[in-house]
Amino acid sequence: MWKNIIDKDLIVIDPQVDSKSDLFKGMVDHVYTHDYLINSKKFLNELKKREKIANTELMPGVAFPHARSEVVEKLFLTIIILKNGIDYDNPDMGKVKIVFFLGCAENQNKEYLQLLAKSSRLLRDEQFRKKLIACESKDEVYNLMLGYEDEEETEDIENNYLMILTLHHSEQIPEVLEAMVEVGITNSSIVESISMARKMAYEMPIFAGLSYMAHGKSSNSSLLFAYIEKRKQAEKLLKVLKQYKIDLNEKGVGFIQVIRLEQVLGNFDEDIEF
Repeated sequence: MWKNIIDKDLIVIDPQVDSKSDLFKGMVDHVYTHDYLINSKKFLNELKKREKIANTELMPGVAFPHARSEVVEKLFLTIIILKNGIDYDNPDMGKVKIVFFLGCAENQNKEYLQLLAKSSRLLRDEQFRKKLIACESKDEVYNLMLGYEDEEETEDIENNYLMILTLHHSEQIPEVLEAMVEVGITNSSIVESISMARKMAYEMPIFAGLSYMAHGKSSNSSLLFAYIEKRKQAEKLLKVLKQYKIDLNEKGVGFIQVIRLEQVLGNFDEDIEF
């Protein structure tokens, strides 16, 4: 994925900026000069508007400003390293040293969400952040990113499938949704449920003695229904979930079922902007 997204011209090390506003203007101007935008002023305003919704400092030292706009020519990711850091209008988080700046056209919502999720997970990796800050050239940054490239996928025949993910611990839903988006699944519906075993253990007196098997955990589970075009997406999700410390091969965590569909009617897309 990274080799198809990253443009070396959009890798910047130690730009001369002293504030968040300087950074935003400098980022937008830089992207504009490389033909990713058709109107820099409008995109800058939309970026600031998005920032007012929520500060995009993902964690101490890391910022992830992003926006969708009709003035974006094509999806882009700008990587900026600030060796000494800058204030990012969020005193509790400290100075920002790593910036991933993302923009996409309005018709690229799926790709946009996928890149957001993948970048977010990568930036949570402390070893990656240390290596990135230590880079002294664009080539070093580029090669580092390629080192985190996913394995090449074998060709998969596109078709219609229903993926059902049974998750026995509903509190893991946020991580699961982020992992799903990362592998390109953006249309899931979530249903709260309870497994047969837990129903018997918690609510049927004759089987009440079985509750010890749940070790005091909640009886609630969740079912996530999603339409996928490739079976490989489910297999890839299984791998990505492990990186979120959710291993479906472990007992009591959950499982995935993939069912081929004969026909799909209607439109999955929702009228929701991110």
